[in-house]
This record gives sequence, C-alpha cells and structure tokens, in this order.
Amino acid sequence: MSTIEQVALLAKVSVATVSRVVNNSAYVSEATRQRVEEAIKKLNYQPNALGKLLRKENTSMVLVLLHSVDNPFFSTIVQGIEKVAHDNDYNVLICNTYGDKQREQRYLNMLRNHLVDGVVFISNTCTAEEINHLNAGYPVVQVVEYLTEIDAAHYSTDFYQATRDLMQLLYDKGHRSIGFIHTGSTEIISSKEKYRAYKEFMELHHLPLITSYPKECLFGYDNAKMLAGELLDKFPETTAFCATSDLLACGIIDELNSRGKSIPRDAMVVGFDNTSYAYVGKPNITSVELNSFQLGAMAMEYLMSKIKNKPVTDNNKCLIPYQIIERESTKK
Repeated sequence: MSTIEQVALLAKVSVATVSRVVNNSAYVSEATRQRVEEAIKKLNYQPNALGKLLRKENTSMVLVLLHSVDNPFFSTIVQGIEKVAHDNDYNVLICNTYGDKQREQRYLNMLRNHLVDGVVFISNTCTAEEINHLNAGYPVVQVVEYLTEIDAAHYSTDFYQATRDLMQLLYDKGHRSIGFIHTGSTEIISSKEKYRAYKEFMELHHLPLITSYPKECLFGYDNAKMLAGELLDKFPETTAFCATSDLLACGIIDELNSRGKSIPRDAMVVGFDNTSYAYVGKPNITSVELNSFQLGAMAMEYLMSKIKNKPVTDNNKCLIPYQIIERESTKK
C-alpha cells in the first residue's frame, strides 16, 4: 500500500503539499496540483479516511437507534431517513438495541465522542432526563416513539385517535365484545395511547372491558396467538380484536382459524402500521397507514437542519396524518 511520503517523493513536493491537495485545504498552484494528482493515481494512493475525519468539523454520519430491523415498519422509516441522508451526502449507521440499555449507551457514546453528528431515536430506553441532556449538547430527534414533556423534537402520529377510529369501525359493524392484543414493550407511547383509546371507547359505550392493560412480553406472532387463545377461552363471546401491529393481527387470525372461526364472518381483526403483513396473507388485514417513510424523512430533515445550524421550524413536535386502510378482515 502506497504512503503519502511516496507520493510526495514521486511528485517532488513536501508531504504537507500532498495533504493540501488531498484535503483541498489551501491554495496549491495548478501545475503542482496536477503533478500530485498524477502521482496519487500512479501509486494508487488511498488517503487515510480516519485522518481526514479527524480534520473535519463533522463526520457526515448519523446514528439511528431502533429495537431491531425485524419489523418491516421500522425498515420503511429507515428508508425515509436514508433518502434524506443521501441527498445531504450523509451516511447512516443503523444500530439494533434489542431494548438493552447497556448496548444502547455504548452506541450513544459514539455521539458523545463525536464519531457521529446526530442521533435519530426510533426506539430507546433513555429517560426524559437523559434525552434532555443529550438534546442540550447534540442534534437529537425522536421518530414514532417519543417521550412527552421533553425538549427534543419528535415526529409521530396520533396513536390515540387512530385506535379510536379502528374501534369505531368495529363498533359500526355491530361488534360489542372487542379484545385488545399487544405484545412487546408496554412503556412506549404507542402502546399506552392505543390502550387508552381502547379502554375509553369501551367505557364510553358501556361495553365490558375484557382486556386489562397488557403485561410486557416478547413481541411477535406466537405470543399474539397465545394471548388471543387465552382471551377466547375466558371470553368466548369475543367477536372482534384490535391488535397493536399487523404481525400480531396475523397471530390472532391464525388462532381464530384454528378454532374453526372464519374471518370476517365469525370475527373481525384490525392491525396497525400497514406493513407487508397486512396484505400478503388471507384475509388481508384492515390496518392504519402511518406514512412511515415520510416520518423518517421529516425527522432526518430536521436533524440535518440542526447539524448544519440552520433555522428549524417551531413545529418540531409533529403528529402527521394517518389513514385507515380497510381490507378483507373487516369486510363481509
């Protein structure tokens, strides 16, 4: 591998002059620049990327923290983030935390050590105090999941109203015994708001609250299927389910089918996020489209403005519109 000293020797210049050409950091005559560039090409010299990074005021890198990339909903958010990053000549470092606070803090040390210029929180275990502290010193933004009453910006949707709309859809189709199924974290804003909407809707219409606030368990299809089975054993009159994600809706439908129930004739199921799980199986699942690509793009645009010290909108705690996509799981 060629060195900067070899380039300087071949071009008959100093090492400092080669460095100036490589970094375009000072005036060099055109003849000298051309001689250095020819030497670089002839020797196939590759400048030390870390050295260049240390000389720059920024890293052209942002950190994206999320629970895992298994959920296609998160993947679409990341696509929106990457689109804006690419447009700004930035790179994205995607880090799966799996809800592990120690792992998350290790990644955040990259921000504290200035190895990245900012962070996008899609999910995290940080306290409000911790995020406020980070936000005071670094560009920070939350997307989808967020903590309330803190200074950091967030871009999300109205989980409460979207769930109320789903409940109203089931109610208008004649359902009065409606179950609520959630797996995964119970401390995030989305799960809290979705359950609050379910509970208040049932109470408003004087319907039996057959699901209490869920206990935290591993997110996924299997646990959703199990919880649906337990609910049906206890409340066999249940004819509709409100699931907090499309994957969970798939597990519920499988449990209903295993009991000989036809969807939507015998029971109806709604999901959330409008991921590929909502439309690849039979029946297709009614779900909430959150415009996740747009959420990721808007969050990244805000972060880029913060990184570049550009003015940012006062409306940096934004809930963007959603849409109910009705499919076979609620259509008779």
